[in-house]
Amino acid sequence: MLLVYICLVVIARFVYFPLHFVDGKIGTLTIGFSTTLSDMISLIPFFFLFDRYDGWLINIIGNIAMFIPVGIVWPICFRKLDNIKKTVFAGICFIIFIELSQLLCPERHTDIDDVILNTSGVLIGACILFAIRKSRNDVP
Repeated sequence: MLLVYICLVVIARFVYFPLHFVDGKIGTLTIGFSTTLSDMISLIPFFFLFDRYDGWLINIIGNIAMFIPVGIVWPICFRKLDNIKKTVFAGICFIIFIELSQLLCPERHTDIDDVILNTSGVLIGACILFAIRKSRNDVP
């Protein structure tokens, strides 16, 4: 279970406390609502990804890599996640919770791109774990 907690803490650190500078100091998380909901939500896949971020490649790799451990660790710790579909479904539920909770943080952005990329990470992690489990079961 310690691995699950580590996954949650690392994800929370990057999601809610991104490393950005405000007046030469690391910015703090503020809670509240933005002026308009349309500024906070992006529902068109990959529409803003390349325009909004100078480091779009790092954003893509980071969003995927951050959730690979979830796809590996959660099925190890939770016996009911005994196949890839259940693991990815649990991961999507967690990711949607994270994205919706960002609506309370005016400096954060709820984005369908994050859901897609994070889910890809969970899927990759689950595929790795279940491939390893399958290869161990196939060896006499």
